Amino acid sequence: MTKDLEVRHCRVLLAVKDAGGVGAAARTLGVAQSTVSETLLSLERVLGAPVTTRRAGHGATLTAAAEALIPHARVLVAASETALAAIAHQSQGAIRLGTVESISSFLLPAPLGAFRSRWPQVSVRVAIGLCEDLRARVRRGELDAALTIEGGEGGDASSLPRAALQFIVAPGHQLACRVVSRADLAGLTFLLADHDGAFNALLKSWLAAAGQPPSLESAGSIDGVKRGVMNSNVIGVLPDYAVADEVAARSLVALDLHEPAPRISLRLTTLETPLAGTPLDGLIRLLATTATPSMR
Repeated sequence: MTKDLEVRHCRVLLAVKDAGGVGAAARTLGVAQSTVSETLLSLERVLGAPVTTRRAGHGATLTAAAEALIPHARVLVAASETALAAIAHQSQGAIRLGTVESISSFLLPAPLGAFRSRWPQVSVRVAIGLCEDLRARVRRGELDAALTIEGGEGGDASSLPRAALQFIVAPGHQLACRVVSRADLAGLTFLLADHDGAFNALLKSWLAAAGQPPSLESAGSIDGVKRGVMNSNVIGVLPDYAVADEVAARSLVALDLHEPAPRISLRLTTLETPLAGTPLDGLIRLLATTATPSMR
C-alpha cells in the first residue's frame, strides 16, 4: 500500500522547526504533546527514516532528512491553505446564474429547493435572458454560470439532461388525431416564446424538408405560447418538459410526428470548471440528478 505524505505531517514538522521543539510545537498548534509525537512517528513510517534526534541539554531537534523536507512541507501546506480558501470563498455569498425561461420555470425549482437545504448560506440569483446574451454575460464576468439550450446533442455538459421539442395544438386542431409528416406542416404558422430564441434556427432546419419555409411568430413567453395555441389554429413549439402537464391533462395535444422532433440539450457555460464540492458544482449535480423524467 502506498504511503503518502499528509498535510498534517507537514504542519507538525514545520511547527517543530519554527517553535524549536516538540513541546513548543504542541503549544503553537493547540494540541497535546502526545499528538505531535504520534504524528512525527507516523511521518517517520512514511519516510522510512528518523525525523528527530535528541541531544543532551537540547531536547528534540530535526534530522538531516527532516530538514531536507522542510521547503517541500511549506509548499504543501501553502497549497492546502490556498485550496481551502478558494472553496471557502465559493461556499458563501451568492451564485449568479443565468438561464432561459423554460429552464427557470420547469427545471430549476426542484434542484433549487434541494440546494437551499444543503447550502443555506448561499443565495442563487437567477437572471433570465436569451442564450447567446447569457453566455456573453458569463464571459464578461457578470454571471458565474449560464444554463442555456443547445440544438441537437451539442450540450457541453454530458451529465445534464436532454429533451425534445414538442409540437402542440389545440384539441380541435385538424392535425390533432393523426400521424403528421413534415410535408403536412408546410405553410403552417408556428408560435414560439422568443423571436430570437434558441429554437428558431433548429426549427427552420428541421422544417426545410417540408418544401416551404415556415411562418414563425413569437408570443413573448411560454404561457403566451400555450394561450395562443388554445385560442387559434397555430402550432406551438416548446420543450416537452414545459408542456408535459397540459399534454397529460389533454388541454393541449402533442402532435404525433412521423419523424422524431428535434432534440435539444442543456449547455453549461462557466469561466472556469467549478471546484468539486463547491456550491456551484453542487447545484449543477443537483440539476442533473433531480431533472424531470422527460429530460432523460
